[in-house]
Amino acid sequence: MIYYKTERKTERKTERKMKMQKKKIICHVLVFVMFICIGYYSSVNIHNILHADEGTGTPSTDVSNPTISAITSIKLSEKSISITQSKKGILKATIKYDKNTSLPKETVLWKSNNTSVATVNKKGIVKAINSGTTYIICMSKSGDVKARCKVVVRAPYNKIKSIKFTQKEIKINVYNKRTLVPSIQYGPNTKYKKEPVVWSSTDNKILTVKNGTIKAKQKGTVYVKVKSKYTNKTAKCKVTVTKKLKYIAFTFDDGPGDYTDKLLNALEKNHSKATFFVLGNRAKVYQKQLKREFHLGMEIGSHTWSHQNLNAISKKQIKSEIFKARDAIKSVTGQKPTLLRPPYGNYNPTVSKNAGVPMIYWSVDTEDWKHRDAKYICNYIMSHAHDGEIILLHDIHPTSVDGFIKALPKLRKKGFELVTVSDLYSIKGKKLKNGVMHFGDRKSVV
Repeated sequence: MIYYKTERKTERKTERKMKMQKKKIICHVLVFVMFICIGYYSSVNIHNILHADEGTGTPSTDVSNPTISAITSIKLSEKSISITQSKKGILKATIKYDKNTSLPKETVLWKSNNTSVATVNKKGIVKAINSGTTYIICMSKSGDVKARCKVVVRAPYNKIKSIKFTQKEIKINVYNKRTLVPSIQYGPNTKYKKEPVVWSSTDNKILTVKNGTIKAKQKGTVYVKVKSKYTNKTAKCKVTVTKKLKYIAFTFDDGPGDYTDKLLNALEKNHSKATFFVLGNRAKVYQKQLKREFHLGMEIGSHTWSHQNLNAISKKQIKSEIFKARDAIKSVTGQKPTLLRPPYGNYNPTVSKNAGVPMIYWSVDTEDWKHRDAKYICNYIMSHAHDGEIILLHDIHPTSVDGFIKALPKLRKKGFELVTVSDLYSIKGKKLKNGVMHFGDRKSVV
């Protein structure tokens, strides 16, 4: 009996051990299966997150075979585009599929590398958000086939409404430089930057152009073109490069006045330029004429506010004469005067210090204020006309204007090109310095 009881006790103990081992095995199997399931579903979810539809922001639901694509190539309609802020652009994707695959044709995904600059939806419509640069990417869901487009978002511009050259044709000597200034009318959105322009020459072997500055290289005839960058407004100027041209700069003081329009008509008709030294206290009174001077590409200089002898007044008064005139001219033209001619040609260290621009004297004084005779003025101009001269006149006297108009076609026939003072110095290879008086004699200019 004792033996039997001991034997049963051992059997029960063995049975308990076997049950415990079975439980352990079952637990291990369950844990193993659980890890396999977690790993599988985690990999599927990670793939869906990584390959979410950027256009809609939703993940792809096609997880049947995320690593295989029926798409062989993607080509976008543009490699780069420029869009104004808050505007939209459209990109079209040309997709090629593998003809030998049984895989279904899949849709492509769109995304922007910088959504703060531009976004894109599932149809390829790009929306400009802020100025900057980003890349729009179109790709297969697997991500192994893709194409991209550079997107530049620009801030809004004050668009150009019209653009023209006031001189339809000009002449220039070989190896000379000259600046062309087109007349540009902008829209009303003055808070925006002005729309830029693009320059070009029809023959760079004859003449090149950069930012309006032309450089003649050899004899011939070309057209210089200027074009608004975004609105496609264009203008052109015929340029003849020669070797026999003479340059002369006419300057008109004390205006604008009642006879300025008549003078401007003649200059425009004869494709000529001049420099106007304007009195500040006449800028508002004759603002129509001053605006026209500016839009015709004439050079606008200051002749102080009220034509006082700067050597006979205080430092404070000198500053007032210079600054008031500068501000008055800018309020009409939108641009500060580029030169200063002190009344009577008088200047001192205070004038030089506060000029802020080059000061210009003259090489020929017609004394038209004294000789009120158009014929006399015409003859005086013709007898003193030489290459490189800076000639003084006044557009407030009718005889001065009439005398100049009579001389103008004669000067053109003799091979003179009428240019601004700044152009004259540039053509002759001379530099104008702020606060320095340039006397304009032929020795210093030529």
